[in-house]
Amino acid sequence: MTFAPVDHSGGWLCAAVILKGVQMYVCNRENYGFLPVPLKAQQNVEDESESFIHTITEALIDHDIEPSEYLYSPPSPQSRMGFDEIFLINLKRRLDRSSRMLKTMAALGLHSTLIDAVDGKALNTSQLQRLGIEMLPGYKDPYSGRVLTRGEIGCFLSHHSIWTQVVERDLQKVLVLEDDVRFEPRFKRRLQAIMDDTDNTQLDWDLIYVGRKRMQVQQPERSVEGVNNLVEADYSYWTLGYALSHRGARKLLAAQPLPKMLPVDEFLPIMFNKHPNVEYMSHFGPRDLKAFSVEPLLIYPTHYTGEPGYISDTETSTIWDDDAVATDWDRQHARKTAQQGRIRPVAQNSVTGDSPPPAARASRDEL
Repeated sequence: MTFAPVDHSGGWLCAAVILKGVQMYVCNRENYGFLPVPLKAQQNVEDESESFIHTITEALIDHDIEPSEYLYSPPSPQSRMGFDEIFLINLKRRLDRSSRMLKTMAALGLHSTLIDAVDGKALNTSQLQRLGIEMLPGYKDPYSGRVLTRGEIGCFLSHHSIWTQVVERDLQKVLVLEDDVRFEPRFKRRLQAIMDDTDNTQLDWDLIYVGRKRMQVQQPERSVEGVNNLVEADYSYWTLGYALSHRGARKLLAAQPLPKMLPVDEFLPIMFNKHPNVEYMSHFGPRDLKAFSVEPLLIYPTHYTGEPGYISDTETSTIWDDDAVATDWDRQHARKTAQQGRIRPVAQNSVTGDSPPPAARASRDEL
């Protein structure tokens, strides 16, 4: 949100010029700051606090905010919302993202564990061989037609390492977040309510998307009885954020995906038997992952293809079996760039705390 800078008498000035019939203009060329949207009459102090927190998290996306040196604000109590761990995946060389996300999580009152992502650009052929990594036969990127990239392998291995931790440490449920996400208003309260409902109804779940891109938009997804704002997941892309159970992690590992790898956001819908490519699915079984999705979604990407500040660490690398073949390609005019506008959150700039209606969906973008 942008607004023209005014002094303390700005309100009186606005009233005066309106009375005089003078034409006013708002300057939107520069970002002067952020303001919460005024609350509605029925909202309370807690709503105002959450509104202000959301304003801070939005500002942190493009601005580095430090605490005021003139006003002491005690840190928010940190929690994991009932999860055993909240894992935050971050490449060590992307300090900008880890700094922003850690400040954002602190503002939200969430305790997270930073996980060093596998840097696909640093992987070499001998390392891939030692890990037993092979590409799924016949896999092609649905947009560029290219094979798997080292960046996509690094992304898969990053998530795979978390699944392994869940099993080895006997964690019962975790929340997995990538480091390029933005949070919807009242994120913590809304997700907590959904997870409480899953406990109260004893929902049998393995994976719950918190952020994703829904692919099958022709038919509505089935609502979950007894759990508000939760649906049975259909074919989806992205691994922005998801809750994962211990049993879900065991199922994903049992599929032994490393010798038949494809992007991790393609692998997940295969495992809950919702991928449209039957040939891909034939390489994995059993495909009985019980997958659901928060609806409306609670997290979205911070930047979309073609926007200032957009950087992909998965697609702009080299192909999986030849580090001499780069995969950088012109994204400015790619088909998916135009499609991104149709999947933005309806309430992206809303800080009132109202639940937005379901956002429109489009097709695949990078992880």
